[in-house]
Amino acid sequence: MDDVHQRIPSLSIPLQFVGVKGVKMPVAFVKFGGRPHFTLPVFDAYINLPSTMKGIHASRHYEVIAEVISQFAMKSGKLEDICEKIAVKLLERHEYASKSYVKARGEVVFESHVESSDLVSFEPCTMIGRAWARRARDSIETRKAIGVSVKGMTACPCALEYVREKVKNFLERPSTDKVPLATHVQRVTGTIVIEVPHGYELDAMRLVGIIQRSMSSPTYGLLKRSDEGEIICRAVSNPKFAEDVIRSMIQGVVEEFWDFPNSTFFECHVRSEESIHKHDLVAKQRGTIGEFRDLAS
Repeated sequence: MDDVHQRIPSLSIPLQFVGVKGVKMPVAFVKFGGRPHFTLPVFDAYINLPSTMKGIHASRHYEVIAEVISQFAMKSGKLEDICEKIAVKLLERHEYASKSYVKARGEVVFESHVESSDLVSFEPCTMIGRAWARRARDSIETRKAIGVSVKGMTACPCALEYVREKVKNFLERPSTDKVPLATHVQRVTGTIVIEVPHGYELDAMRLVGIIQRSMSSPTYGLLKRSDEGEIICRAVSNPKFAEDVIRSMIQGVVEEFWDFPNSTFFECHVRSEESIHKHDLVAKQRGTIGEFRDLAS
């Protein structure tokens, strides 16, 4: 049978990314926080396509993903390593491609302790794995990255200043430090994705800690009334814009991974689900650790 994919296209234009998106795989065990966790991974996998080919052999993408996942059956592995193996195999299977890119995401649930009461709460976290591969003479070079998305909360500094001034004027007091104040709060999702240089190890739980410390307060699935009060007081006493959160995340990355090379790439993303607006607020930043070492100190 004639292979239509191998035909020369009517427009000889090379394509940077062609592949499959949203490929769901069975349960995998990923290393997180020093122990294996269950996740249902979803993969996006791409290769480049030369101008001399009409299309890719898409079924090979699915086959490669399934083969690699089967290698990790009943044993744990890092999500970024799984992506790296898929990226390499894509180039081995698609001899006409010179580059590949793989992205994976999956939710894990980890045990957390509520600070005030020490209750055990189980918190969701989205893990993100990425890998790039390219042909280099007689070998295949790779890069990989790991990331997490975690929810927390912020208290608005702007509204808090307004309320503080109103209370001060109303009570005619020189100081309002002991007066209960209020502001609007938001559910905020923080995301960090960072390159894992060759020869280095990174537990994604460290990224969770950076994000949680950057918020006005973490949030929890299980809270008693006293816990709720403590969290609100903590958040209001530590008001932050989304811009403040992302700056704290950048500083946290630079300080936490002080021993990583200056060329280590990372990106941060914050999405604030606004409580008194019908729209959300977003802040993003990307760069290398070296670019932010002086700025974040």
